[in-house]
Amino acid sequence: MKDYLVIYNKKAGSDNNEKIAKHFNKRAQQNRRSTDLKATTSRKEAIEFIVDHLAHYRTLVTIGGDGSINTVFTAFLRAKKSIRVGIIPGGTVNNFAKALNIPENESEAIEVILTGRPHAVDLIHTQKRAIISSLTLGTLADMARNVSQNEKRKWGPIIYLIKGIKQLIAKKSYRIEVHYGNSGSKIYQTRFLLATTTNSIGGFTNFDTSASPSDGKIHLVILKHFSISRLLGYVGYFLTGQFQKVSDVDQLQADQFQIFTTDPDTQIETRIDGDPSEQLPIELNVERKFIDVIVPDHQGS
Repeated sequence: MKDYLVIYNKKAGSDNNEKIAKHFNKRAQQNRRSTDLKATTSRKEAIEFIVDHLAHYRTLVTIGGDGSINTVFTAFLRAKKSIRVGIIPGGTVNNFAKALNIPENESEAIEVILTGRPHAVDLIHTQKRAIISSLTLGTLADMARNVSQNEKRKWGPIIYLIKGIKQLIAKKSYRIEVHYGNSGSKIYQTRFLLATTTNSIGGFTNFDTSASPSDGKIHLVILKHFSISRLLGYVGYFLTGQFQKVSDVDQLQADQFQIFTTDPDTQIETRIDGDPSEQLPIELNVERKFIDVIVPDHQGS
């Protein structure tokens, strides 16, 4: 059994991912640890390779952002087992890495993998796909769809806020029904729903300070009512994570959710970690502390 499998998208980031992978391999060799590098050209190829080779490695190292981590966790979901994960952040936002205090600097992230400690995190998922940072529908899903890679690189997290405001004003609302845990259900006429797994959304690390990758819960934020006159207030609460102070917002926490549209003729799409995903109805579940992620050794539990 080898120590590390480094998997990266050969197309993303030009040739930078390959350089990072070779950098990690050099540092691992200096520490007398064995490494294989695997370049993939699609999400499907990466998932299949991970599922087929999981048993041959102690640790899987992923290079990239939330989408790359999602690929790894989705492979674990399909395999129904996991190994340790090391993360070298390479995305624009890196919500999951930020939530675990994993440095965005390449060399520092590599040293964390070589010298850090495992920290157990939850696997939150639909029936088909892991959720690393967020699931959105309505306004937020449309916003994410309309943000290009160039805009993310140029403007950073603020572009999500700008486009979110535009979509919030222009977008119609959806009528949905939310079933949560064994506690009951609620019906909403909403312009957006956001399911989160960490405190960081769109690069804003104070979005929901009650959420962590290891709390065994899925956190929902649902806009019950929308008022243009309160728009600046919404923005302020978004930046500070104090949604509990907004009467227009519902916050729910549970280890299972089912979300339906009440109109069978209306198709409502979701996005997971910024990428297109399933249409409603959708079910969200938690596998508690299913995956060990390597974090800085000085980080608290």
